[in-house]
Amino acid sequence: MRGSLILNLLRTVSRVVRKRGQAGKPLYPHESDAYNPPALDGGPGPTVDEIPIGHSLAAPAQAFPVPLLTGCREPLPSGAPDLRGVWKVHKGMMRGNVERIEQAGNRVVIASGHIVHDMRADGILEHGVQDVSTLGDEIRVMAEFRDGRLDLRPNGRWVMVTRYLEGDEMVWRYGPFRNRLHRLSGPPVMGE
Repeated sequence: MRGSLILNLLRTVSRVVRKRGQAGKPLYPHESDAYNPPALDGGPGPTVDEIPIGHSLAAPAQAFPVPLLTGCREPLPSGAPDLRGVWKVHKGMMRGNVERIEQAGNRVVIASGHIVHDMRADGILEHGVQDVSTLGDEIRVMAEFRDGRLDLRPNGRWVMVTRYLEGDEMVWRYGPFRNRLHRLSGPPVMGE
């Protein structure tokens, strides 16, 4: 089982790197809340339970997926890193990749290109990512906040993906690959 997970990991990284080379410029979200997330002060708005779960195949490939947690102001659990915002990989195998991270309560939504990973970071596999890849493979990933990190465990087993803050940057470890990301303050200006 471990061999097939590592093989799938390498295939995914290879596809993303190859697609990045073919497509040229990455997609960027254009809503201002993505770059300047609202306060999570428990104010009025929907709860994370009232917002439908997002899935990758519902996102069009030519536009960045729409935000899912808009208006939700549930505070993060104690010890959870605040990873909200739009991030771009500037160093590592996934260089050039742009992702938006939304958080409210223990819910985390990571979107990049046409991929949407919607999860509860509560350590319960059934509450984690339940999706289908573009190849039709089932994706089941447990998520949890641990020691200031967001750890993802495919099929509830060992940690395969981790995101955490290190100064002004985010570190995204994807299997053996380490990526460094910087937070963007807005979409690029036309022509950049």
